[in-house]
Amino acid sequence: MKRSIPVAVVSGILTVMGARGLAAQSVPSGAGSPASSGHEPPPREIKAVGELKLHDFAAKWMMQQDDLPEVGHYAAANAGLSPPSPSRPRVVLMGDSITYHWTAEDLPTPPWMEVVNRGVVGQNTSQMLLRFEDDVVALKPAAVVILGGANDLRVYVGDPAAAEAGVLARIERNVAAMADIANANGVKVVICAITPFGADHRGLQRDPATLRAANAWLKTFAASRHYPFADYYGVLADASGDMPASLSKDGLHPTAEGHHRMWSQLQAALEQLKLR
Repeated sequence: MKRSIPVAVVSGILTVMGARGLAAQSVPSGAGSPASSGHEPPPREIKAVGELKLHDFAAKWMMQQDDLPEVGHYAAANAGLSPPSPSRPRVVLMGDSITYHWTAEDLPTPPWMEVVNRGVVGQNTSQMLLRFEDDVVALKPAAVVILGGANDLRVYVGDPAAAEAGVLARIERNVAAMADIANANGVKVVICAITPFGADHRGLQRDPATLRAANAWLKTFAASRHYPFADYYGVLADASGDMPASLSKDGLHPTAEGHHRMWSQLQAALEQLKLR
């Protein structure tokens, strides 16, 4: 049974994790080292909780208590899937809530293709990577569509713009790792641009410049690997680079019209894969 972590506990842990520099202090290099050894050991950090930094302790404790990447979210659904038919190639949509809320009614896939939605609400690319084997590779698809990064962009503590370097590094290594796993298993890849968000940047806790930089990298990465690129940002963003209110009720999730525009990009990308 899945164990739930109390909200107050998670809040406290995240607060601690956001307090940089609190977890460790340095010990002078000579302290506690044998005087006659002739080799000074490197400075040793004093751990705040046993032999762990508070950051490490919080992360490992949370992983122990719960299925943070939600590997089990689709476990029953995956077990119930029949093997893919050679005449009807399977395509897995890997993503977050943008993918999760893209219902079959707004995804007019052709009858010769089987589409399996494996979006999980609220996920960042680190979580997506951790469940990639279970929710993509194990399903033996012909192709995977990777759409992630919207939640990596969300910054919970501090100025979102100041977190740009870390956000980009995380998106880049995780998307590249997912693509590498797909390649190693003979799964074709489609890379997607991150969808825009509404004009209330502060309220949404996301930085538009970081979004643009992430999408520029995703497009370049796709080209370098000869992957089709579905430019969702290009068909959704207004002249200011924001998600218009007419295409999203909350500034993040596309409406049916938004999904219609996204499908035009995805359809073209899938056609490039020549799955049939």
